Amino acid sequence: MEIRDYLAILWRRRWILVLVPALVLVGIIVQAVRAHPSYTATARMIATRIPQETPTTVFRYDEYYNYLASEYTLDDFTEVIRGNVFASDVAQALKAQGIDLTPAKVQDAISVSRRNRALAITVTATTPEEALAIARTAAQVLEQHGTAYFGFTDPQRQALIKTIDQPVEAKSNRTRLVLIWVAELLVGTVGGILVAFFVDYLVDTLDAPEAAQAALGLPVLGVVQVRR
Repeated sequence: MEIRDYLAILWRRRWILVLVPALVLVGIIVQAVRAHPSYTATARMIATRIPQETPTTVFRYDEYYNYLASEYTLDDFTEVIRGNVFASDVAQALKAQGIDLTPAKVQDAISVSRRNRALAITVTATTPEEALAIARTAAQVLEQHGTAYFGFTDPQRQALIKTIDQPVEAKSNRTRLVLIWVAELLVGTVGGILVAFFVDYLVDTLDAPEAAQAALGLPVLGVVQVRR
């Protein structure tokens, strides 16, 4: 088939090309009306275990074990930050600032990840002010409590926790939503084209002289126009 044959098929099934993207567009409009913008703020922190005091006569392996302990400590901190105890402490600290949020809401807003020996506390909220407040307060609470969440009271078993990247702005998810909607519309358009070809394939009528000639193997002598 030549390109003009494909275009002829699309023209015959043009109602499908309009209907399918139109339905997708209606769905996108509904999503846009119901969508609530969210904002994300991230605080990055680093944690290192305090090395135990060792007699100078003992070889310390260049603090290898201290770095290894710090790695395990970071793994534990990711679970602490996800827990409701940490969320409760953050909620109390926010309340002291005049921001009244339930521990459950704080816990739902916080997510955490680690990279090497750094933690990233990411907060998603409905307003940029709320996202920034939770992220900054969460970092502050972690600095203050630290390994107390593990039940360590010995100063030699504590960790140094410092914020290395304080959140200064909360980014909106609106751009991501727009990109998703554009992708949905593109998929709907391509889907309409595929459906049009599929429907034309299922229909066994001959709509053009060329189609009749190709199907029957006979030359076309004339065309009779039928008015509807």
